[in-house]
Amino acid sequence: MTTKRAVVVGVNDYSVQGYNSLRFCVADAAAMYHMLVDAFDFAPQDIFYLTDGAATSTRIRQALRYCATQSQPGDVICFYYSGHGGRTPHPVVPTQMFETIIPFSGQHISDHEIYALADTLEPSVANFTIILDSCHSGGMHDESEIARRARSPQFSADLLQRLGQCRTLLPCGICLPPASRSVLDNNIRSVTTRNTGVVVEEDNTRRLVQQAKSTLIAASSAAQVAMETEAIGHGLLTKSFLDLVNASNFSIDHHGLIDSLTTSVAALMTQHFPGQQQTPQLRGQANRMEETFLDGWRDSR
Repeated sequence: MTTKRAVVVGVNDYSVQGYNSLRFCVADAAAMYHMLVDAFDFAPQDIFYLTDGAATSTRIRQALRYCATQSQPGDVICFYYSGHGGRTPHPVVPTQMFETIIPFSGQHISDHEIYALADTLEPSVANFTIILDSCHSGGMHDESEIARRARSPQFSADLLQRLGQCRTLLPCGICLPPASRSVLDNNIRSVTTRNTGVVVEEDNTRRLVQQAKSTLIAASSAAQVAMETEAIGHGLLTKSFLDLVNASNFSIDHHGLIDSLTTSVAALMTQHFPGQQQTPQLRGQANRMEETFLDGWRDSR
C-alpha cells in the first residue's frame, strides 16, 4: 500500500535573513497543504507543515530526512516550498554555482543538501517530487514593482561578479549524486550583463537527466523571476496548480502537467505583469515523465 508523505514550507518573513519579506508564501503553503490532503490523498499526520518561524533550515532538513528514511517501495514524497530562492558559489570550483532555497533562518539549502538528505531513496522505487514556487535569478536589481514582487532577493555585488564567471549551474531540487554532476557541466549557454543585473541563460536540452533522484517542478527558468501578486493572493505557479486541480480530478502525467502549468502561468503573467515572462520548468528522469503526478511508480525502472 502506497504511503504519501510531504514537507510543505512557506516563508513570508525574511527579517532574520535580512532580505525583503514576501506576502503570499504562507497562503501558498496553506493552500497546497489542503490540496495534497483533499485531492491527492495525503494523510494530515504524514505532512510536515512549516511556515515562517517554524521553517528553519534545521527543521526543513529534519523533516525531509524523516520522510526519506521512512519511505518504502511504491511510496511518494512531496516537498513543496514557497519563498525566496538564491544562488551560492561552489566552494572550490569558481565557474560553478548552486541554486538554493532560503529558509526563515539558518543555512541556505542547495541541491547538494537535498541529495544528502534523500540519499537513502532509490528513484526506481520511490516517487520524490519537489515543487518550488521560488526563483534563483536574484530578482531585478532595481527598485521597480517587479523587483519587489520577485521571489529572489537582490544579489550582492560580489555574487554578481562571481555569476559573471558562471559556466555550470546546479539546479536546486534535481537531486543529482555528486559523482554524476558532470552531466550538467557547462550547461550555461550565455551570461549577459544588463542594467538590472546578470542574466544567465541555460541549455534547455539538459533538463532531463537519468541520474536525477527526484522530479522537479520549478516556477521559472534560470533567467526569469517567479512572481506573486495581491490580485490573486498567491504565487503564480501555486495559483496555477490550484486552478488546475479545481478544474478536474487531476490525474495527469508530468508532460501534461507542465504544459497546463505553462499555459496557465503565461496567462496570469499577461494579465498581471504584461511584457514579462515566467515559464515553469520540469526536470528529472525522462523515463518517469509519463507517470502520473504524485502517484506511486507503476514499476521499477
